[in-house]
Amino acid sequence: MRASMKPLTKLGEAVDTQGSTWELWERDGVLSLLQDGTQCASSFTHGSDDAMADVALAPIERATQPIIMFAGLGLGYALAMTADGIRRDKAKFIVAEPVPAIVEWNKKYGENAPMMVNDPRIEIEYSSAADLCRKRSGSLHAIMINHTHGKFDLSVADAQAYFNALKGGSMLVIAIGRTDRRLETTLRRAGFHVDFTHVAAASKGKQMRQHTLLMALRGRFVSFAARGEEAKSEEARGEEAKSEG
Repeated sequence: MRASMKPLTKLGEAVDTQGSTWELWERDGVLSLLQDGTQCASSFTHGSDDAMADVALAPIERATQPIIMFAGLGLGYALAMTADGIRRDKAKFIVAEPVPAIVEWNKKYGENAPMMVNDPRIEIEYSSAADLCRKRSGSLHAIMINHTHGKFDLSVADAQAYFNALKGGSMLVIAIGRTDRRLETTLRRAGFHVDFTHVAAASKGKQMRQHTLLMALRGRFVSFAARGEEAKSEEARGEEAKSEG
């Protein structure tokens, strides 16, 4: 006998300042966040969120007080992966989320609700990430954007705002549904060095669909560990020059 399909339940609905309708749905324990009827986050397919966090954290693993910005909360998986990967008390995780309802849904229904409620390092700003970045200069260690549900229309002005807000050698990571050469061109025009890789869309199940991670570096990439070695080398060369003098 064929099992009956689990019911689909709407948990919330909200309209943002731009007129888009956001909905949170649940079926058989799986959450789906929709914008104007298009799924933009799911508790089943968050492989690109996890991979995005891994990539963004690699250059800053030794930073003592990292400041990381998330352009949109989604269902909180990139934030959770980052908070778990960086245990330092003085780290700061800034979530730029212009839709307050999405924050409340995460706290009430999300798999990462305990982290959202209890981690004092998380700061919620009800604004766009680009607007927040315009108020900062060289202060962020990483910026993460997940936009896998459709074309990501990024202006050069916004890309430059992200560029200016990052520290030298730090990274903007954007998860998109497929390779987008126009987006790569925009990032390069803003001053970034751009590379990309492909990652699994889902971290579980049998889906073979992939997402693309665009890795945009501000300046030459030098890991924090390598920077320490370079500093030691410079110091050694200085001591050697003194002794020769």
